[in-house]
Parts: sequence; structure tokens; C-alpha cells
Amino acid sequence: MATLVSIEAFRAWAGANVPATVPDDLIQDCLDEAEAGIISETGVAIATIKADALAKSIALGEEKRRASRLLARRNSPESVLGAGSDGIVVSIPVRDADSQRAIWQMRSLLRVPEGIA
Repeated sequence: MATLVSIEAFRAWAGANVPATVPDDLIQDCLDEAEAGIISETGVAIATIKADALAKSIALGEEKRRASRLLARRNSPESVLGAGSDGIVVSIPVRDADSQRAIWQMRSLLRVPEGIA
């Protein structure tokens, strides 16, 4: 599946957070899953998102963010990224305020009626 974000663009964006040892097919799987979630939550096809420059820009950032979190979650089945020296556990959210805001912005820009998706 061709996604909004290419593997090369994702690697450039993620930098050292995604070592060269991470296989391209794993990155593509995460990008596919991220984009499928965006499509599902906005309730519109990717072609509709691409047709609006601002919605596309928001989707590009959201796809990178989601794919990055999916890559991180593969090593932490309990959704725990780690714990600091103070004992505070850092978790990897499935959904967060940034993602919810991005979806809301795209739905608003694309005038998706309430009750869709």
C-alpha cells in the first residue's frame, strides 16, 4: 500500500530514533497501520485528505507520529517505554490529545458531518 509518508521520509523525520537495523518492511507496516487509523477515524478516503493541502499536511504529521509510536510499542507489549530514576513510568499512549486534535482538525477542514466514522 502506498502511504502518504514514504519510508525514506519517515527515516529522515525520525532520525536516530529509528536505527538502520529496523527493516523497511516493518516501517511500511507501521505506516500502513497509521494511515488506516487516520482513514478510519476521519471517515474519509485518503484521496479526499490529499485534495486539501492543510488536511494533507496534518495527516502527514499524524501518520509519522502514529507510525513512530507503533514502532516503539513493538518492544513494549505492556505499553511501557521505561521508568525514570524517580520511579515514574513512561508509557506509550495508543491515542493522545495530539492525535485527537489532528483528527478533529482534518474532519473540520473536510467538513465531515458528525456521526461519520
